Order: sequence, then C-alpha cells, then structure tokens
Amino acid sequence: MNSARVYAGQDLTDRRRQRRERFLAAAIALFGTQGYAATSVPAVCREAGLSSRQFYEEFSSREDLLRELYDQVTEQAMAAVVAATTPAIEAGKDFDDTVEAAVRAFVSVYFPDDRLTRISFVEVVGVSPALEEHRHRTRQRWAELLDGAVASVAAHGLPVGATSPLQWAAYIGAVNAAIVARTHDATITEEDVVHTMLSLLRPGILPRAGE
Repeated sequence: MNSARVYAGQDLTDRRRQRRERFLAAAIALFGTQGYAATSVPAVCREAGLSSRQFYEEFSSREDLLRELYDQVTEQAMAAVVAATTPAIEAGKDFDDTVEAAVRAFVSVYFPDDRLTRISFVEVVGVSPALEEHRHRTRQRWAELLDGAVASVAAHGLPVGATSPLQWAAYIGAVNAAIVARTHDATITEEDVVHTMLSLLRPGILPRAGE
C-alpha cells in the first residue's frame, strides 16, 4: 500500500515540490528586481502566496534560498554548455564552430532574463563568507568543465594549445563582467556578448597548437 499522504489528489512529495518551485519563482521575481538585501522572507512568502512556516519547512534561511537559486541557474548553464559541445567534439567538428556553440549555449541561459543575470552575478556577491566560498568552488567547477572540454578536443586530434587554471579564472571573471554589463546598457546585444566571449577565447586563451 502506498503510504504517501494525499491531499486534493496530490501526494505530499508533489505538493512540497510545487511549493518549493513557488518560493524559487518568487525569489527570481524579487531578488532579480529589487535585490536580495531589500527582500525579506515575508516578502518572498507574499509573492509566493505561502506562509513563513511553509518557507522554513523548505529553506533554512533567505541565504539558503538564494544559494539554491544560484545553483539551479548554474546547473542549467553547465548542462547547456555540455549538451552543445560533447556531440560536436565526439564528431570531430571544427573547433571554432564548437567553441561558438558553447558560448551561445551559455549566453542563451542568461540573456532572455536579466533577473537571472542579476541573481547569478550580482546579488550573490559578498552575502556571506560561506556563500563566497561556495561561489569560489562553483567557479572552480566551471574551470574544470572547460579544461576538460579542451582536453577532449586535443584527444580527438584537433589543434588547440594547453590552458591553465589561472587563464580560466581570468576568463570566467571577464565573462561575468560582460554578462553584467548587459544589464546596465540595453544597447548591448546578445551578439555583442557572444562576440566578446569568443574574442577572449580565440585566439586568446585557446590559440591553435603551436601559436
């Protein structure tokens, strides 16, 4: 017998998942517009149409909510980059085309919604030592993902030079700045951001082998 408690045709797991999604959507609406510091837990609850008791059943704090939202968007961006690059690398496609596909996949996650950019690259900065350490580990994960992609390209016989962790740290910082600049200047287009990211990679960090 299924022991899950059922309310209005939904089991408890589904209800809690939907409730959590409502809190995350409320966080996007508020953290992404008026900002994290200016948003209280009661404000998030009002936006979500839920109670503070329900909030604390899902999240330990407002910072916990911000961190989960940051992680969720980051995972989406990483998955998009992997999905764009892995088949191309395995098929031995032109490296420049593969790099451009990766950049466009990354930008496509953030560009349609400036709120995600603000949350991921502005609102999470300086919140607490714990969140700063988490951001540092996330940037390391990005560096490892990108370095692994380059190693895979080289293993498939495509001409590309070696990279270093410091180069990827510098690139990730530059990408963050370029993405955030778009939120302050509406004349910056998606193509502008893509072009900037590509120019930093080729021939910058990723010259052809021997260059």
